[in-house]
Amino acid sequence: MPGGVVDVDPSWSFDDYQAYERTRLNESLAEQARAYADGLEVDPKSEPHGGYRIACVWPDQVISAASALSARLADLLPGTPAYPYQAIHSSIGNISAPDGRLVDPDRHRGDRDLLDQLAHAVETALAADLGQDADGRRVAFGPALLSPRMALVFGRPRPGYWALHRAVHAASRPLDIDLVTSWGPHLTLTRFAQPAGAEQLDAVLKALAAWTPVTVAPTAVLVGFYTVAPGEFRVDPYRTFELA
Repeated sequence: MPGGVVDVDPSWSFDDYQAYERTRLNESLAEQARAYADGLEVDPKSEPHGGYRIACVWPDQVISAASALSARLADLLPGTPAYPYQAIHSSIGNISAPDGRLVDPDRHRGDRDLLDQLAHAVETALAADLGQDADGRRVAFGPALLSPRMALVFGRPRPGYWALHRAVHAASRPLDIDLVTSWGPHLTLTRFAQPAGAEQLDAVLKALAAWTPVTVAPTAVLVGFYTVAPGEFRVDPYRTFELA
């Protein structure tokens, strides 16, 4: 793997991914220091738009804690959206809808067709023998971190999670799906829609520091679509594949 923080390549070995992960964590810690020194800025991804998503769903103990922390951040930073329970998960891959439009599979056949293709890719990936059980797919979540544009919980996966990630992308390629890979199994808590000065961040960092690290396996793989609207982030499921 090349040095420095680069885009994740789903063809990497797990050793390559772990080397990237260490670099990414160090960069995330540096971003937190920059945010504390310089304040927060508006994340362009907070502008209204929609898209398609494949993601891992986690047990209630993780999602409830992350949802509560997201709500706390929204209380501390006016104008910051609190992510609802069902919108907190870890993306495997995303596709932005063309021209920033919202996805509506009930009205648009093209949306249904693409979501069906994504579901087929997940079915294919899960049918493959990945040589990993639930324990091998576990992810250690923590610490919770601040960056200038977002807040997140960092995740460090075991080999089985990376094998699942790779398998989904491999199954997407023959379908000519341009699935944009996630940089790793993190939990996005919020993206900032308004700037904030450094003087507002002591309480934010204290809330993030209170996150209790936890290691869990995903319970399902979600195929769905997301909507970003003013003050809101929502994910609607299309199909859900339970994991053994």
